[in-house]
Amino acid sequence: MPSGFELSIDFSAAGNSLGYLGGGWARAEDSFTWAVGQESHLLLPLGRDPREYILILRVVPFVLSGVLRTQRLIVSIDETIIGTATLSRPAVLAWRIPLGLVRRQDRTLVTLVHPDSTRPKDISSSNDERELAFSVSTARIQAIEPGMFAGEPLPAGLSLGGAMTPGFATHPAVDPKEWVAARTGLSLADLATRFESLGDNCEFGLFQRRCDTEPLGLLRFSGSFSNDIVRGIEREFDGIGEPADISVRLEGDGGRREFMVYENKYGLVYHTFVYEGERAPELMISQEATRLRFLRRKFLEELDAGEKIFVFKSGMPILESEVLPLAMALNRKTPNTLLWVVPEEPGKPAGTVELVMNGLLKAYIDRFAPGDNARDFSFEVWVRICVHAYLLHRMTRGSA
Repeated sequence: MPSGFELSIDFSAAGNSLGYLGGGWARAEDSFTWAVGQESHLLLPLGRDPREYILILRVVPFVLSGVLRTQRLIVSIDETIIGTATLSRPAVLAWRIPLGLVRRQDRTLVTLVHPDSTRPKDISSSNDERELAFSVSTARIQAIEPGMFAGEPLPAGLSLGGAMTPGFATHPAVDPKEWVAARTGLSLADLATRFESLGDNCEFGLFQRRCDTEPLGLLRFSGSFSNDIVRGIEREFDGIGEPADISVRLEGDGGRREFMVYENKYGLVYHTFVYEGERAPELMISQEATRLRFLRRKFLEELDAGEKIFVFKSGMPILESEVLPLAMALNRKTPNTLLWVVPEEPGKPAGTVELVMNGLLKAYIDRFAPGDNARDFSFEVWVRICVHAYLLHRMTRGSA
């Protein structure tokens, strides 16, 4: 994938951040630098050519349970705000810097406003008098070049689906398999295999099973935070499958406990569908180590092929600025498409899929499966989402 201009800044004590820092920063620590006070500044050499950029930050907010729950962050280029976030957990955030916003000068001023910065000594037993807001470990600025994402650019906001879409959702007598075939030319099973889950939980993997297909996927039945997935993709999940990083636990009620796998390197938690008494824990660890190494190779092959639509959903609210780094990671070498699924909104009924930007689709669902019963998912709406995402994906590839 054409990468064009790219600048990586390491905020660790051994990193290169000093050449880009303005005011509002503490002394660098082993792996990060604190943004302090009410605002911090970066001075970036973005060049004089008119381009659109992506700014990506890896941050951890300064919070304290029950006392300071969140930190707000407002990011601007010169005096133009490009994004905001309110965070209570570590995150990888990204914002687009629109074409024409960067002035043709040697350095561009990026301002991070963090109005909730607080002295640790005021809310805890610490003696730290610094006004802490966010620790920043890395920043990356990447130019969006023509051809960076698949196909010719389409207008943002282009959408398919919604309440008025004819089909089995509005005409119960219509068989979903027939509707899928009429709209896409694919069987329901073939359609489901065009997608690959990036986790959160096993809901989409179980939807694929309901479609009579069992595709192998590294994250198909996994749960993980988006920033862990971004880190994994950026590192190509290097080192996954080491037995020392894997543990298994028996979980569940009703006398039939299932082995759950906990992978520590990338924070994966996933089902095995193997139950107590069916296998020894030591054998489970050995088999899962082999399985993870195999699925890593397959996942990287899928990324290189650029043919799958990768699905990400979250049971908790998640910002577009948290999803954009995931889309960028998927598109780092080969054009790929990310489908981001969120609860429906006014004017965005369940089944709607819209184009946020080439390489990133956003879908709306009536409900996610309950946390304690991932099998209770909204099958018909998932079918509609997959059909509409597949059709929009083909448009971005110029093959609709």
